[in-house]
Amino acid sequence: MNYSYEDFIPQCPGGPILDYKLFHQDRPLRLSPEMTEAIEYLLWYVPNINSLQSKTNPYIEKAVFDDYIFEQMLKQMKMGPRDVYIGQKIPEEMVAYYKGKINPSCQKMLLTQGDNETKTAAMLRHIRNAIAHGIFNVIGDVLICFDFSTMNAASSNNSCTAIIKIRPAGLLKALEQMEKEYAHAQIAAMSFKKAGYKVTFHEKTAFDFTAQKGKRVYSVELKTLPDGVTLTENARNRIIHRLKGAPNKVLLTDKGNLSPEDRAILKKEHIQIMSPQVMEQLFMGHDVLA
Repeated sequence: MNYSYEDFIPQCPGGPILDYKLFHQDRPLRLSPEMTEAIEYLLWYVPNINSLQSKTNPYIEKAVFDDYIFEQMLKQMKMGPRDVYIGQKIPEEMVAYYKGKINPSCQKMLLTQGDNETKTAAMLRHIRNAIAHGIFNVIGDVLICFDFSTMNAASSNNSCTAIIKIRPAGLLKALEQMEKEYAHAQIAAMSFKKAGYKVTFHEKTAFDFTAQKGKRVYSVELKTLPDGVTLTENARNRIIHRLKGAPNKVLLTDKGNLSPEDRAILKKEHIQIMSPQVMEQLFMGHDVLA
C-alpha cells in the first residue's frame, strides 16, 4: 500500500463542518478525563519515542514488518487506506483545508517519513511533536494536530510535516493491543506462514502454536518482557510445563531477557531459544530454520 495523494480522500462522507482554532481559547484546555489520559499517554508513553517513560516495541521500527503493523493499527483505529496520505511533503492546500475548519465525523492522516522510518513510528513521532509543541486542539472526541519543521512555522502552510485528525481512544486501543503477547504471537505466526509453514494455534493450556512444513514441526511458545527484565523462575517453569512432551520445542523471546541460568535450564529441557531477528528472516520468506 503506497497511500498516495491521488487515492487520498480529504473529505468526510457526511457530518458537520465546525470552526476551530489551534490557539487555545480556554487555558488550560478543557478536556474530559479520557482525553487528558490519552494526550498524556501520547506525549510520554507511546512506544519507541524519545522519552524516558517510553517502552520499546520490537516490531514498530522494523522495516520488514512496516506494512503489516501499520495496516493492523489502521484496522484497530477504524481507518481505511484512503484516509491516509504518506509522501515527501504535505501539500499547502491540505494544510489550508484542515486548518481552521474540521469535520469531526471521520479520521484522516497526512504524514511525512524520516529516512528509514516506518509508517507507525512516523505517526507516533508526529503526534508526540504536535502535542509537545502545543499545535493541536480537541473537538469532542477528536484530536486535530499539526507538526511543523520549525516551531515558528506554525503560521505558515509550506513547512508542515504532518496533519493528524484522529480519535485518540482508537489509537490507544491499537497500541494496547500491540503490547499484548497475543499480537506478538500473531506476528510470529505470520512470519512462519510467509516462510511456507502451516500454523496451528492451541488452547491457553498448551504452548502458543505449532508451525509445520513437510516433516519439520516446531512447537512455539512466545514470551515478551520489557527491556532489562529477566524471566522469573515461575515464568520459566510455566514455559517448561507448557512445552512438555512437544516436538522441537522453541521459546521465542529476546535473549537479553534470559539469565545464564535460564539458558542452561532451558537447554537441559531441550528448548531452543529463538530471537525476534529470526522472525524478520521468516517474514521475508527466508526459511533460516531449514
